[in-house]
Amino acid sequence: MIESKRLEGKIVLVTGAGRGFGKYIALAYGKEGAHVLAASRTISELTRLKEAIEAKGGICTVIPTDLLKLDNMTKLRDYVESQHGRLDSLVNCAADNLWKVFEDTTIEEWDRSLFINLRAPFILTKLFLPMMKKQGGGSIINISSGSATRGFIAETGYCPSKYGLEGLTQCLAMELYNYNIAVNSLSPSAPEGKQLKPSKITASEEEKLPEGVRAKYADDDSIVEAFSEAWSFLALQDTHGVTAQRFSSRQLANYLKENGWEEAVANWGNKLTRVVYVSFDLPDKVRYDTMLKDTIGDLGMKIHHFNKEPKK
Repeated sequence: MIESKRLEGKIVLVTGAGRGFGKYIALAYGKEGAHVLAASRTISELTRLKEAIEAKGGICTVIPTDLLKLDNMTKLRDYVESQHGRLDSLVNCAADNLWKVFEDTTIEEWDRSLFINLRAPFILTKLFLPMMKKQGGGSIINISSGSATRGFIAETGYCPSKYGLEGLTQCLAMELYNYNIAVNSLSPSAPEGKQLKPSKITASEEEKLPEGVRAKYADDDSIVEAFSEAWSFLALQDTHGVTAQRFSSRQLANYLKENGWEEAVANWGNKLTRVVYVSFDLPDKVRYDTMLKDTIGDLGMKIHHFNKEPKK
């Protein structure tokens, strides 16, 4: 196993780095020695991230970027090229989830979800491809979700975008193989016995949560400790290693802990991933997220009941 500072000297760009899963990955890569380029829209969140990384001896440059705007993404590429001349790993993490049922979702809102979740990874990959080709390889990590495997209520924008992101990952893995660029997808996980904080909760809102609510969520340090090796493994892949694979953070972390890096490459190298659709029983009811928050500040939930009576 490679020891700490696995990413020493590497340039890594993480979108959606201001909060949620993007922040955790950025913190982990900073800990592992990478120069983290952190992109998101909210400068205050990026500033807190930079301070957290630098407080532990890491290097972080914040680049405020709106992924709805092509010129912003082009300027992001231009900055990386002019300041570093290379990009070792691109992590497409920024995401938008409306938490609205289909009938309440406007066309503009649906477009926004698809633009951020699917269009932006496509464009950023296109923009950074010449740089990665010139340097002889690289790694692209598309952040996926369980919503890429089955439908959920109130995710009629999010689910299609994540299904699409998995398809994009497979297509890119094949087309970029001869350029030595690995393309994999990664889903969030929490350490055993904990939950991930909902990404829609801001830092100020989190501070106001009762201690009992905060206690059920994993803190930043425990997440970094649990998954920094797995995330570093993916950041260091090229097509001599692992590409075209779909991982959950916990799955990969556990495998590496038990079997090591060489066995992981032997197990997943020179393979593609094919979706297998499996029918499962329709439940009587499901809980689903909404844009509302309940009285303790946690995500608001609703119950949807299925009428399974025979249709007349």
